[in-house]
Amino acid sequence: MSAFTENKYLVLLRENPDYRKLYSGQIVSLLGDWFEYIAVQTLVFQLTNSGLAAGLAIIASNLPAFFLIPLAGSIADRFDRRKIMIAMDLVRAVIALSLLLVRTADQIWMVYVFQTLSVLFASFFNPALNAAIPNLVKRDQLLTANALSSATWGTMLAVGSFAGGVAIATLGRDMAFVLNSLSFFASAFFVWRIARSFSEQRSTAQRGLNPFADFSEGFKYAIARPQVFWLMLVKAGGGVAGGVILLLTVFSFEVFFPHADANTQGAGVGLLQAARGLGILIGPLLIARVVGNQIGRAQKLIMLGFLLTGTSYIFFGIAPTIVVGMVFVFLAHAGWGSNWTLSAALLQRLVPDHIRGRIFSMDLGILTLTLAASTFITGIAVDNFSPHYVALALGITFICYGAFWSAGVFLSQRHAPEKWTEGSMSHEFVQEHADAPPLGAE
Repeated sequence: MSAFTENKYLVLLRENPDYRKLYSGQIVSLLGDWFEYIAVQTLVFQLTNSGLAAGLAIIASNLPAFFLIPLAGSIADRFDRRKIMIAMDLVRAVIALSLLLVRTADQIWMVYVFQTLSVLFASFFNPALNAAIPNLVKRDQLLTANALSSATWGTMLAVGSFAGGVAIATLGRDMAFVLNSLSFFASAFFVWRIARSFSEQRSTAQRGLNPFADFSEGFKYAIARPQVFWLMLVKAGGGVAGGVILLLTVFSFEVFFPHADANTQGAGVGLLQAARGLGILIGPLLIARVVGNQIGRAQKLIMLGFLLTGTSYIFFGIAPTIVVGMVFVFLAHAGWGSNWTLSAALLQRLVPDHIRGRIFSMDLGILTLTLAASTFITGIAVDNFSPHYVALALGITFICYGAFWSAGVFLSQRHAPEKWTEGSMSHEFVQEHADAPPLGAE
């Protein structure tokens, strides 16, 4: 990475103390999340020896958010985003400790209940976070902030997964659940210390809460704008074949270490998740450097991201060792992380503050629905077919979805080319909302 590339991240953190606090909270929270993820996956798989059961734990930690799309987006746009995030962190800190109660196979249902409760509250936290970032950083720093955020997500995935696997092998799962709870308290503390407003000023009349009317307004807004609509479907592409995440657990237990003890198998899950994290760390940093301020490049790079992810998981399916498997997991998630970063930064840049929470609620909600469906199907598939064939099928699915997304973008460009030019991507929404300050204004 060049000195220039390094400096713009350091400058953002050094000169923007409010974003630095948000970033610090994200670091500790993500570290705890990945400790817990490894612990939950090894707990469920060891107690049930079922890919479907482990997949249901992933579904429980994602799908419920879909049903709260109208309410979560409306609340993020109508109420104090800072207070929303603090409250959700504190509630999830208590829920995280509840997993200590699960000890036997007949108590697995408790995992699903607690994971569901946690994601229900997270569904209010995440849209508020994504909608708030343009109010904490300058407009021209949005791609930098999102690349840094995604890279941190990947770093904590790598560090947390590796450390989580080691901790589980040496200290047991309970410590992971305790650390995750403490991380939520730390995140709430950092958010509480942020001075700047997380939202633009609203008039009193704008503060009424009508979730379904608000959702309808947000949906119509996206449908009327091809840029926004197709960007909202980028993360969904990761969800459509998102069952590959479950394969990291299955491959460790059944392919790479089929005869090893449970601790070694759990450590294998941690290594594969660490490779996933490294990909998500490197991919966004590289993509931010390639794109720079040339927004028009983003579309083609998203197409390439889908191709890289799908091809890499096809090769992961035939990897002879865990080391080779880690290489292809790294490449796959470099593509996945790049797509996530580009879509998030562009949505933050294009969408005005008053409706941004609803757009991100829909964006993340669609992801949770597709991810849950893919994970459920993958869980059934690995219980009935070779995991090698399942990996091949999911890799092909990534590539096919990328082709579908690219065709949709191409057709929408032909229908309304003026809305896809690089210049209009910078100015279209400022013109529509001329009475509002520029996105990311100090």
